[in-house]
Amino acid sequence: MADIYIAGTKVARPAKIKTGRFDLTKSSRTASGKMTMEVIRAGVRRVDVEWSYITDAEYEAILDLLAAHKPFFSFRYPEAGGDVTMTVYAGDINAGLWHTVGGVRRWESVSIAFIEQ
Repeated sequence: MADIYIAGTKVARPAKIKTGRFDLTKSSRTASGKMTMEVIRAGVRRVDVEWSYITDAEYEAILDLLAAHKPFFSFRYPEAGGDVTMTVYAGDINAGLWHTVGGVRRWESVSIAFIEQ
């Protein structure tokens, strides 16, 4: 798996990277119930990153970077055609159960959604 960077700092290599794009819209309904929609911005990117069995130290380093650079920060990740750097915010942060392996606590799965500003 390729490297990713949060606020210019290389973090632990992820197990999975899932990319997506969506449109930001403003929608409402007319008095007759007909839906109207305006596309505010097309092609906003979202990158879901998942780490498997990362150490406490690796997890804490990621959380510290996110806390230190709120609300927006640079995020570099691999995409078709080469690496992309964009300004993002962190969406949901989820962590699975942890296990102790060789005396070191490791998190089974940590996932973070990075959403383009």
